[in-house]
Amino acid sequence: MGSSGLEAKSLEMFEVGPCEDAFQMGMLIGRRFSNQIRSRVAKDLILQDQLLPFARTPQAQPLLKALIDNNQKRFPRYWDELRGTAEGSGVPVLEIILINFRKEIIPFLPKTTTNSDADTPDDCSDILIVSDSMAIAAHNEDANVALVGHTYVSNILHRILGFTRTWLSRSYLMGFRNL
Repeated sequence: MGSSGLEAKSLEMFEVGPCEDAFQMGMLIGRRFSNQIRSRVAKDLILQDQLLPFARTPQAQPLLKALIDNNQKRFPRYWDELRGTAEGSGVPVLEIILINFRKEIIPFLPKTTTNSDADTPDDCSDILIVSDSMAIAAHNEDANVALVGHTYVSNILHRILGFTRTWLSRSYLMGFRNL
């Protein structure tokens, strides 16, 4: 039987903490996964061909400003984590912002024949089962072949365990607290 090039390999466990703040945690994540983050950003055709060009237009500026201002204000630690991830990986913060807020931005893209793929679902399959005595989390990278090899398991101070994509805030994928 032939090889598909998508053979399963175990997910890396990245233990983080203690950190001074969310920016430092993002910086550590960005440094550790800089190659994967840069690879993912470079291969993301929706980011490269649609989101970045749109972000450079005058029409995008009020939307981006609102997203940035509201998220900085309401979720300052996640925002700082994104900034740290950008700095640690060497990827421009705008690209990290656009890829994290793609679902919020895509509906505002001008409708063209080239961006019809942007409306298709690109979510993976997740299962999370939790009881008093155990927790089982399963994640399948089945949304898009470009996602393969860009996911890890994060363990934050041995209290929060979650599946995380290297370029996204930890809030994007599932996780649970170990109290």
